[in-house]
Amino acid sequence: MYQSWFETERLVIREYTKKDLDGFLRVVRQPEIRATTYGIPDNYSRWRAKWWMRIIRQNRSLQTAYEYGVFLRENGLYIGNTGLINMDSYHYHADITYYIDREQMNRGYATEAAAAMIQYGFEDLGFHKINGVCMSVNGASRRVMEKLGMTYEGTLRQDLLKNGIYYDLDRLSLLKDEYYTNCKVENPGFQHLNVE
Repeated sequence: MYQSWFETERLVIREYTKKDLDGFLRVVRQPEIRATTYGIPDNYSRWRAKWWMRIIRQNRSLQTAYEYGVFLRENGLYIGNTGLINMDSYHYHADITYYIDREQMNRGYATEAAAAMIQYGFEDLGFHKINGVCMSVNGASRRVMEKLGMTYEGTLRQDLLKNGIYYDLDRLSLLKDEYYTNCKVENPGFQHLNVE
């Protein structure tokens, strides 16, 4: 069941609107985001941002990906993105995705947003497995996945070509039974999701 809006203790996670375009561009154009996020290219244009927002609406209608903007509850500031992508309704799995504004890093927002998506994926969408992939050079992203209880499965060697350089990718995952038996009990972040 598709949901358009979530709230956590500190965040509002919701569908993108046209009004979010400037905030989105401000964040995805940051060198720290571009350098360590495999799906974000350099020179992100306004045209490309509009195209991407159309694509996420299309993916939502096809039920292949649900991506959301992440906003601070206290002031509505756009600080990043999270979602479930590469959704496979035959095998019942998906990939988690997230990034956070460099000015808001190291405050636990990525973990909080991703926890909401994992809870949504298992409890509402009925997935059996949620995968996570990050560039091996992005230790912060891997730590987020580990905090969420994900297990390291391996490294895909030189699997990503970005700006003429091949990068290794780390793959982690969480199974539904692991979520219910371990994560939900041990991680209070999974307990505080309100869905509208």
